[in-house]
Formats: sequence, structure tokens, C-alpha cells
Amino acid sequence: MEKYDLIIIGGGTSGAYLAERMAKRGHSVLVAEKLPEEKVGAKYDIFHIEEKEFGRLEIPRPVKGDPAWAFEFTKNYNADPLNKFPKCQMNPIVGLHMREYTLLLLHRAEEAGAEIRCGCEFLDFTYDAAGKISGVKVVENGAETEIPARMVADCSGMAAVGRTKLPADYGVETDKLTDEDMFYVILRYVKLRQPEDYLDGSTFWAYYKAWIAPCADPAGAIIGLGACHSFDYAEKVFAELEKTVPLPPHDVIRVEKGRTPYTKNCDSMVADRFFVSGDAGNLTKSVNGEGVTSSMVQIGLAVDTLDRALRLGNTTRRYLWEINVKYNRTQGAEFAMLRALLVGVVNAAGFDEFQYAFESGIISDALLNAMNGSSIPMGAILNAAGNFMKGMATKKIRMSTVKAAGAALKNAVDISNHYKNFPDTPEGYAAWKQKADAIYRSIGKIR
Repeated sequence: MEKYDLIIIGGGTSGAYLAERMAKRGHSVLVAEKLPEEKVGAKYDIFHIEEKEFGRLEIPRPVKGDPAWAFEFTKNYNADPLNKFPKCQMNPIVGLHMREYTLLLLHRAEEAGAEIRCGCEFLDFTYDAAGKISGVKVVENGAETEIPARMVADCSGMAAVGRTKLPADYGVETDKLTDEDMFYVILRYVKLRQPEDYLDGSTFWAYYKAWIAPCADPAGAIIGLGACHSFDYAEKVFAELEKTVPLPPHDVIRVEKGRTPYTKNCDSMVADRFFVSGDAGNLTKSVNGEGVTSSMVQIGLAVDTLDRALRLGNTTRRYLWEINVKYNRTQGAEFAMLRALLVGVVNAAGFDEFQYAFESGIISDALLNAMNGSSIPMGAILNAAGNFMKGMATKKIRMSTVKAAGAALKNAVDISNHYKNFPDTPEGYAAWKQKADAIYRSIGKIR
């Protein structure tokens, strides 16, 4: 039986992207996807990619008329709990059909030379006499078989079927996600009853962790909400949203439910002959739970090292370690910082304080647009600071919230700096992780 350079567990967007990148480098790549082809990418319909990411990640940019294209918009509103003072952030977004885009990425991987096997389910790793990964055991067409490989990558999604099967001392975190480590997302695809309500962009209500956005039907919309704990809890939050926010009159066409990781990424993503990416490594953005492009950024940082390791025949944890260094000192540090800030502020601020922040201009268009690289005018900074002080003086912002925000800022700085000082070699990892875990206990989890 052929021994592959790389076997990838999972044929979602991360697995397909990694397969294409490695096949283009001349490596023999097998993607083992447990679902039949007709179900690949069909867990939910719509996802979004920022316009700027297509060029940066070198991924195909569908246009109107392509099967994967759904819609586009530029206006992104962030709104107060009463929806009276929305702020607008200009950021071009492309809405895509997940199944069609996943198949497009898989087709590109095949064109690059990768082999795609749907209906091929991972069961376990195989190991050599030294206890190192030597391939995978799969079930295909009802029969179990072993497939040898020089390396294995886990891109299996939230189940992380590869990572969580590894021995606890193999070099990566093997914990499974708990209910407190994920967002429960409910998407209502609706038809808007009145043409004047048709959307020109999306609106996000941070207080509820909810949004309304365009969908493939110009007369429709997606009303979404994410919450911790359970789908039942998410429905309770949605009921509160409906009582407070004047949503446009609509009819619900269908409802999609799904989960996404909402926890820190795996601090170590490599081990001997092993690499983890995508939701299997908890690689999602702290601010919205999006993981498609987040994982692609990590893969982009990893491919040079993976390519070199295979060419040199050195796929040890030590040699692959620079993947951890590259990621954790860049996007990993950024996501950790944002997570600390978001958890601290969302957990501390109450309804009235969120409302005051939007009404007074503490949260402004200028501040939100700065997230996409725009500079913040000094006047906007001074205005926000003045209104914050005024809020404290008039007790519209509680002292307990100020203290919590200060603690969140300290945690954000501490965790970001800690990730930027990720150890150069595995020898410093245990001490580094002990301190990281201590900071994360201080940060806590979003409620």
C-alpha cells in the first residue's frame, strides 16, 4: 500500500486548504473525509469572508452567478440593546454557500494532486515500535484498513477525532470541548414582509451576541444568535432580544443550529508526525467565533515548515515546533488579547451601561472602523474618554464595571505579551503553559 507524505483527517475548508497547499509543494496527500460527498459542507448554508482575505490567503473569490456566491455587503452596523444608536463600520463582506465553497476548495486540492476519499472515516492512529505515529486506521465501504503516512494532520472539526485520540503525553492538548467551551448558534432564515426592511448590511447587537444579516434571497435575512451553555439557553436569550429590539416583520423559513468552539486555541499544535488545524485546534476568532479564515492563516504560517520537515525527513515535534512559535506570537497573541477584553467587558457591563456607551459616543463609528486599520481621530478619543468620565460621575457606569474593565485590560495585556514570548523550543513549554493557564483562570469564560 502507498505510504502518503501527509494524511489529512477531514475534508472541510481547513483540510481542503491544507491539502492544496501541500500538494502544490509536490507531496503525496490523502484527505480522509468521513461523510459521503453529497453531505460534505452541508452542516449549515451561509458563512462570510472579508473581501481583503481572498487575496491575502490566495483563495478563490466567487462572484455573482458562481454556485458558491450568495451575496455581498459593506455596511456593518453595531447597535445598542434598544437599537436606537447604531454605529456603522465599512468593511466589504462576501457571503458564500458553505457546501459549494468547500467542494470548490476540494476540487482545487485535487487539481493540485491531492487524493480525496469521501466516506473514509478515521478510527485511530497506527504507531511504530518507538510509539510514534505511522499512519491511520480507517473504515471505508464497511471494511477497516490501515494507511501508512509520514505525517497526519487533524482537520476533523470540533470533534477533533485525531487530537483527542492521542496519548496524553504525546505533545498536544487532548481535552475534548465541554458545554462551557463552545457557542450554541441558532440561525433563523426569514422572509421579510416589507420591502422597506430589505437589508443593506448586517447589524450586530453585542449585548445579546445576536445579529441580522443578508442572505441569498434579497427579500430575506438571517437572524442569528450565539450563546454559551446550551441551545435552550440561546433560545431564552433570543426571546429577550425579540422583546427589546424592534426586528423587522418576518416569516421564518427554516432554522439551522450548530456549535462553534469558544475557547483558547491549542497552545501546542504539533507533535511527532502530527499537526492540528481548524476547529480541531479551536482556531476561531474571539469576537465572532469564525474559524474558516482563522485556520487558513495558521496553515499559511505552517506550510513552509511542514514542507521542509517532509523533505528533510525530520517530522519530530522539535523540528515542527516553529509552527507553534510563528502562530502563537502573531494571530494567537491577537486572539488571546481580544478574548480577554471581550470576556471581561461582556461579563461586567449591564444593559444600561451598554446603552449609555452607544448613546454617549463612547462606542463610535471611528472606533469601530479602526478595527479595520483606520486611524482613530484624536477628537473621537477625547470624546469617548470625556463621556466615559461623565458616565462614572453620573453613575451611568458602575465602579464595579470600571474595575472589571481595568482587570480585563490587564489580563489582555498580560496574555498577549505572554503569547508573544512563546518559547523557542519545547523545553520552555511546561513553564510557559503553567503561567498561561493561570492567566486564563483569571480571564474566565464568557457568560
